[in-house]
Amino acid sequence: MVMRLRNLIAVLLGLGMAASGVMHFVDPRWFEPLVPAQLGNAAAWVYVSGVAEIAVGLGLLGVRFRRDAATALAVLLVVLYVGNLNMWVNDVTLGETSLSTTGNLIRAAVQVLLIAAALWIAGRLPRRGRLIGRQDPSSWSTR
Repeated sequence: MVMRLRNLIAVLLGLGMAASGVMHFVDPRWFEPLVPAQLGNAAAWVYVSGVAEIAVGLGLLGVRFRRDAATALAVLLVVLYVGNLNMWVNDVTLGETSLSTTGNLIRAAVQVLLIAAALWIAGRLPRRGRLIGRQDPSSWSTR
């Protein structure tokens, strides 16, 4: 049951990320206001992030690269939050949307949930008091 849910969420995130990445090429000007001015050429960053989103999305759709793609998605979501933060701090309007403080806080919470979901898909969240990739400390020998 857990694997089915993990697979379903991976596919949904994969489709969403790939679709979002494609939109970076269909309507790049919509995304450009998110890029902080300090980063320079907004169009270039929109295309680079679009490629990254498509790659991660496709990686999540297949099983072979899913763990790596989910890890990459978590990192990408942290990096892309710079744009969300720019939107919040500088009151950037996207299309006809301008978020209130509450809206930006909800958006940040959703971002955290997406990062957690990506880490869960990748199997990189702690499990019941255990560190991932390490044995349970209670099983360590004291010899």
